[in-house]
Amino acid sequence: MAGESLENITKLERDVVIKAFSEQKIPLTLTMERSANHNYVYANEFFPVVLSPDSYKITEDGSGVIRKSVQDAAMFAGMVCRVEFYFNRVGLFFMTKIVERREGYFFSIPQEIARIHDPAKDGVGGELSFKASLSFAARGNSSVSYECIPPCEEYNLFSKPVFSDIPAEFQNAAKNMLGGFIADAKKSMSPSVGNGLHLIPVCRYLVSPLAVRTASFQGRVEPMDIIFVDEQRFVAATGNTTNLLELEGEYVLTFEFDIRPEHHLKRTIKVPCTVENIYSSGEKRCFVCRYLGIKAEDSRFIMEKKKY
Repeated sequence: MAGESLENITKLERDVVIKAFSEQKIPLTLTMERSANHNYVYANEFFPVVLSPDSYKITEDGSGVIRKSVQDAAMFAGMVCRVEFYFNRVGLFFMTKIVERREGYFFSIPQEIARIHDPAKDGVGGELSFKASLSFAARGNSSVSYECIPPCEEYNLFSKPVFSDIPAEFQNAAKNMLGGFIADAKKSMSPSVGNGLHLIPVCRYLVSPLAVRTASFQGRVEPMDIIFVDEQRFVAATGNTTNLLELEGEYVLTFEFDIRPEHHLKRTIKVPCTVENIYSSGEKRCFVCRYLGIKAEDSRFIMEKKKY
């Protein structure tokens, strides 16, 4: 992605990977890069195309061809795209141009093959200045924790949410959804929505295309997205169809802020919370967590970070 810190594999590792393409069944995923100059162009605005191992061929010199019968590959013809795959469960990718010819769609593997970065560790566009986790006690003395990070789309977490943050093509759908949420809250016994500011990013997330991440390691549970935070509430969102958190369930929310990254100085805030509402649309879920007794100094710290 634009702004992503790259960690290339070695030449020897590259040679092993290219050889593996002819010996192993490795699916490939084609997708587009997000524009560095446009917050609302999603990394997967061209829906990802998954290539089965029998739909392409890569030779030992790194030249590849996609069968002409793979019609979805036509959308990438003439473009530079991102090719993602797993090798020994490690997520890797390279950039290449797709060239259409009579025999198929041709591409070549460049010298640079990079590891897919871990967003929970490195953030989406570099080091994280803010992250969180939600945890609860499990059987015995163990605990379960869900990592939460700022999403790859800019949600202006410490600025006042406004409808102009939402791309114009999704605003009508978001307004209709917001009206439905407020109407439901008024006629039911559901918890108060407070000032309702958190519902703007909730609606934005639910009506926008889901930006799919390829995990840095195959099978790893991806962190949830932080789409809203203030001194009263926190909202985590995910494209996971499973309700990771339970309505009215109680959790321990841990914030970690980088105060002075150059000196590794961090501010950690722990606060109990409850899931007061779950909003969903298709595969997407938004969990609205209300704090249950945040310390005055912690509340003040969060308020001071806000720009409204």
